[in-house]
Amino acid sequence: MEGSIANRARRPRAKQMEVGTLETNLRLMRPPREPTQSSPFHQLVIILTTRKWFLLAMALLGGILAGLAGFTRPVLFEATTQVIIDAPSSSASGGVASAQDSLESNIDDHLTMLSSQGHLRRVLAALRKAQPVDGNGKTVVNAVPPAAGSFLIDLLNRAWRQDNTVAENPDAADAPELKALRNGMRVGQELRSRVITIGFTDPNPARAALVANTFAQVYIQDLVQKSRASDQVHLDSIVASLPQVQRDLVEATDRLETYRLTHGAVDQTAANNAASETAELGRQIFLSKASLSASEARLRRIEDLRKAGAPVTAIAEEIGSPVLTDLVTRQSGADGDLRNAIAREMEQSVARIAAEANVYRSQATALESRKAMLDAAVADTASQLSGLRSLEPRVAIVTQHYNELLSRQQDLTRRIAAPSPGVAVLSTAWPPSTPMTLSPIFLIPPGMVVFGLMGAVIVLVRNGFNQTLRSEAEAEAELGVPCVGLLPRVAGLNARKLRHLVLSQQNLPFSRAVTSLLVTAAPTQGKGQPPHIILVTSSIQDDAKTELAWSLALAATRLGGRVLFLDLDRKDVRLTNGFRGEFSTDKARNSFGDYVNERCVLKDAITRMPEIGIDLMAAPAPSDDLLTLLSTVDKCQFTEELRSAYDVVIMNGPLGLGGPETRLLKRWADSVLFAVRWARTRRSIARGALDAIGAGGSATVPVGSVLTRVNLKRLAGSRLGDNADLLLERV
Repeated sequence: MEGSIANRARRPRAKQMEVGTLETNLRLMRPPREPTQSSPFHQLVIILTTRKWFLLAMALLGGILAGLAGFTRPVLFEATTQVIIDAPSSSASGGVASAQDSLESNIDDHLTMLSSQGHLRRVLAALRKAQPVDGNGKTVVNAVPPAAGSFLIDLLNRAWRQDNTVAENPDAADAPELKALRNGMRVGQELRSRVITIGFTDPNPARAALVANTFAQVYIQDLVQKSRASDQVHLDSIVASLPQVQRDLVEATDRLETYRLTHGAVDQTAANNAASETAELGRQIFLSKASLSASEARLRRIEDLRKAGAPVTAIAEEIGSPVLTDLVTRQSGADGDLRNAIAREMEQSVARIAAEANVYRSQATALESRKAMLDAAVADTASQLSGLRSLEPRVAIVTQHYNELLSRQQDLTRRIAAPSPGVAVLSTAWPPSTPMTLSPIFLIPPGMVVFGLMGAVIVLVRNGFNQTLRSEAEAEAELGVPCVGLLPRVAGLNARKLRHLVLSQQNLPFSRAVTSLLVTAAPTQGKGQPPHIILVTSSIQDDAKTELAWSLALAATRLGGRVLFLDLDRKDVRLTNGFRGEFSTDKARNSFGDYVNERCVLKDAITRMPEIGIDLMAAPAPSDDLLTLLSTVDKCQFTEELRSAYDVVIMNGPLGLGGPETRLLKRWADSVLFAVRWARTRRSIARGALDAIGAGGSATVPVGSVLTRVNLKRLAGSRLGDNADLLLERV
């Protein structure tokens, strides 16, 4: 059987080539099966089940981090004080609906003012003055709460803070404390009532109660001061106008008495009308002068504040412009544009007040001119018609106006003595005993849930981007060829361990899987059956192609007959060298290239391994071009000689993407097994390699794929109905 070169040239072709080919084609060239159809929810459950340990680890990590965060955060207490707003009278508002609208608007105003920056600054100033001390003169509670923020944020703020900022704007030094006040404060309306709740959160319960009470007290005191100042301005205006009204009353009374003594009492309609108009003009003149006096007094106070170098906030409050107040509230740091805008708005506001004063002055002058003309007309009418009635209404009007001023003076004096801000404290805050923060234990379940969901999202995203083949049905659907089986993963595989798994542990999943693959690829093997040549190839280097080829060669020895392992892969030589070093008795100095080039006979190119019953033909030398060897050799003569000497020939072919050598080798084989690394080889690469293999050779040569290095437990856990379930069953 191992004749010379001349005998190999004259040997006739074997007559039993076609035996069994039809059966192999029927088994390997069956239509690819469809992937298992399942609902999206079932697929989601399967995907998450396969990564259950990762999800459990993520959930435990989330619980641990949430617990640590809960233990590291401070325990916070919230103290609350409540204030109540005075209800507006329905008669003054024009009905119940109008009263309710007025109340809601009033509450909105109070909520806005309570949260304003100006009020926060007043509270901060009051807190600095109201720090309680113990018997030794030490501060018991730091009334100014510390600035909130992480250590990194505080460090960056200190690093970037400029020294000239505090010098140019003193208010900037209070920015951290104001921020802490705003972050800890809570102001809100209780349902739809007239009650406003003011709460403050702080790690110190005594400080929380102090800040909450101070917040309400400062606001009420500020309202009292504003109400008293407004009433005082009106009172000063009335007191300033009373002497003039009194003189007008005396003058009117003297005129009436003089006329009565000289002319008697004569009643005329024209005189009455002129007198009424004169009195109305006098009242309008008084109002204009009063407004003029108030405007001039306001201008003088603003000028005094500016000369005294008062803060911008005090000048803004005196001016009373909403736009200027908003600009001052937004002022922070050394923002030049904002300071210029405040200066422009201040000058415009002062100009508007001065313009109003000029308008009142012009109005008073015009009214006095008109009054002078009417006085002349009244005097002329009185002299001509003895206008007694022209003097009597004037006396009555001036008397009524004088009485109204006296009544308003008394009312304002009473209001100044006992001002009513419209807001009262309903309940004061006490240091709370129960913290508002949850126990760290309660944070663990939400942390586990959140991190578990994050882990599920990571698993789903990774699964969506996974382009590998993970089941037999998926491999058939993507590659378009039948998947004949799978090869389980074995850790630390070497030549002796592989031989032990296949030949000594025949009931293990690995041995059963290899035997099933061999019987599927070469179903005609057995006594009296024709020889069979199997080509094993793959797309990339790490697809366990050589491992699959040696496993099939070892399994073929169990069927009887001689087995040849034809190695044509010069790159993946680790396992082949291991078998040669472990089991060979004599090492051939020749290779496949020497045999094809007729530099030696078959027996000189064979390395015998009698312990495992396999003969090895080594790969050609690096100097030999495999493509040239395959294209020049007589395929029929070569295969006939191998068939005449061996029952099974396992060809460990080169990579499918390496070149056209695999297409030429396909013509030599009775079946082709394409190794695909499970959950590792990308679909596009495997599909491209199969397309390259199918582009040449006989179309009748069946091609089947094999999933290699499969994790049987993970694949069976996916519940895809593959052979992994059968292999895991104990025999």
